[in-house]
Amino acid sequence: MDSEGLQQRPFFTCLKKADRKDLFKVSQFHKPFFCLEKIQAFKQEWKHIIDSFIEEYTWEYNASINIFRVSGTCHPDYQGMTWNEFLEKGKRMQINLMLFEENPGYYLDTEHKEPTMSYIQIDGGNYFVDADGNHRTCIAKFYFFLKERVYLHGVELKHYRINHSALELYTRLKTKYHITPILKKLSREDTPGWMQEHYQTEFKLDNGDVIDMARAEKLLKSKNIIKKFWTFIV
Repeated sequence: MDSEGLQQRPFFTCLKKADRKDLFKVSQFHKPFFCLEKIQAFKQEWKHIIDSFIEEYTWEYNASINIFRVSGTCHPDYQGMTWNEFLEKGKRMQINLMLFEENPGYYLDTEHKEPTMSYIQIDGGNYFVDADGNHRTCIAKFYFFLKERVYLHGVELKHYRINHSALELYTRLKTKYHITPILKKLSREDTPGWMQEHYQTEFKLDNGDVIDMARAEKLLKSKNIIKKFWTFIV
């Protein structure tokens, strides 16, 4: 941030204690880019995709995230609110603001946070609050804007990489067959505080056979050949 910007916001650099009033100053007068953005929903179909079409899952106990890339939540009560509205009207916001004033270091520390803050990320995209930390995420956004900080440390993170080829294949197969996607674990690596698993998607047919993607592609091609043959005959 340039010096002119700092002169326009002198309270940024002279904070001696955490005060919720400063967060509301940011919200009401400085209006950062995120304040009127609506909190997005972690969609139900994404959960289905995670259950059946991932190729890699990584879990971190003590991750760091760009707080300004948190765009949504799994919690239905807060989806659709703006971050401004959430700061003002969140149902447990007052108690969380009180705790913020008592211990602002909670947000700035790099060690694992207790109570936890947890997030989900898919394919390197924006983050969604998972099980814990909705109100604290909102506070962190305004507080970090105030403090000119970006990274929130010490959070739990689940990152999923989607097997888009398997998902696209399933989308084509289900129009011709009654099939069920099955996620098969291939490997797992882990250390204290970190874990990574690799998967492949297979498909279960009506007759009980389980086929991999290569056989599924052949099955789809054979179906198309038969269809073209009968179209030619007719």
